[in-house]
Amino acid sequence: MLIKRKGYKLPGLLGVLLVATLGCFGLIKYLQSTSGTRMYQFLYWDIFLAWVPVFISLLMVALTKLRNAKAKNILLFFAAWIWLFFLPNALYLVTELLHAFRFYDVNPDTRFWLNTQFWLIVFTSFSAAGMGLFLTSLCVLMIHRMLRKICSGWLAWGIVFVMLWLASIGVYIGRFARLNSWDVLLQPLVLLADIWRWVIYAGEKLHLLSFSWLMFGMALIFYLFIYISLSED
Repeated sequence: MLIKRKGYKLPGLLGVLLVATLGCFGLIKYLQSTSGTRMYQFLYWDIFLAWVPVFISLLMVALTKLRNAKAKNILLFFAAWIWLFFLPNALYLVTELLHAFRFYDVNPDTRFWLNTQFWLIVFTSFSAAGMGLFLTSLCVLMIHRMLRKICSGWLAWGIVFVMLWLASIGVYIGRFARLNSWDVLLQPLVLLADIWRWVIYAGEKLHLLSFSWLMFGMALIFYLFIYISLSED
């Protein structure tokens, strides 16, 4: 079974990530209390959205056990599309690293690294980014295991590469166009207009491709590390 087999260790991974999430929330609360600001308030929502594709992955695993083949296939089809739209939310957490520089004014003429506040801000950003990579890899791994049961190994890997590439583009859309997953339904024309502009103008296209390839490379390497580490062989 996908969840119960000894080599998968899904419950343990989810437990560690849940503890890490609570720890990150604790860091945010502490920073807010010591600074008297609402620093990192947005991270609560961003981290919740990053968990959504994991919840959908677990739901899809449960749907595979339905006895009614027609109902199972229909539900899996719609769940897969929703999962794909929300997958970038997990990888998006990697870009929260930029807020380490936004919330702390680094003065290169001082020994700023001796300030505890600096390290708290860095660790909070790093914790969110790390969770983003783990959550992305975990939910992709669950889908990958499902794909290997219904198609060849090479095709399953090809689909994984495409999913991670699309997620990387989704991160670009979220970070630079400031659009959300549900804007695919609410503002499809705005999304298409932005994509068209990025394709037409060389400078914007280069920026999109450069960022997306960097994000894709990081996500793929991390996923391969997780995949190999959890290999049942």
